[in-house]
Amino acid sequence: MEFKNLRVLRILTILLAVTLTVVSVTGAFLPSTYERDAASMAAQGAGQDLVNLFLVMPLLLISYYSLTRNSKVAALIYGGTLFYIVYSFIIYAFGVHFNRLFLLYCATLGLSLYAFILYMMDIRQIDVSSWFEKAPVKLVSAYIIFVAVIFYALWLKAVVPAIIENTVPHEVSAYGLLVNPVHVIDLAFALPGLIIGALLIRNKLNLGYIIASLAMVFMIILTIALAGMVIVLLVREISEDFTVALVFGVLTLASILVTILLFRKIKQ
Repeated sequence: MEFKNLRVLRILTILLAVTLTVVSVTGAFLPSTYERDAASMAAQGAGQDLVNLFLVMPLLLISYYSLTRNSKVAALIYGGTLFYIVYSFIIYAFGVHFNRLFLLYCATLGLSLYAFILYMMDIRQIDVSSWFEKAPVKLVSAYIIFVAVIFYALWLKAVVPAIIENTVPHEVSAYGLLVNPVHVIDLAFALPGLIIGALLIRNKLNLGYIIASLAMVFMIILTIALAGMVIVLLVREISEDFTVALVFGVLTLASILVTILLFRKIKQ
């Protein structure tokens, strides 16, 4: 396993860990960070910041270090973590009202994006499919498509009626946004990407193993972050609905189980 851009990735990863830590600590523990945002949005931001601080940042550093020690599992976890950071900081940069952290949002997004591009350039040159022995490709493919369909249903349920009635979705108007960046990212990029990766791994193609593996790591972190957002909403008594937290909790456990079944087939 050979990554040609490890030196540049090391610099980007260290800088990314620094900016991610500063953003997360400030957002989680300084109430004024989200003072221009709706109370619900502020709570969700704080919840995600806590997950970023105590899960994502350590996972980023540990997986990079293990990657340099030729861990194949760590190489896939590192890529999935980078993709999650890119995904979430597009939302920070375009969905959070302007505050003192704006330049750090941009820096974190840029660092993670270029690190992910370099990572993909390197891993595309590796025969990742040869890492796996009798991987449960049909299960992984079906599960990824299942999760994508769930999120398609959630977002289309909000967007389609608004389009028909020529109104604005509640998720947009309630937060004072032009559009919901989550809708844009998911409908345009993330969900189609998940389905493409699911179809590619079902056909046992190398790119499919890469995309599907990264997607599984991404979904674990994302569902944990979503659960964290809901928990903070409950703690701050903005919401009393435990159902959503339970749903994301179940999705987290299911994603972890499927990922374990996939990664245990990697030949170390």
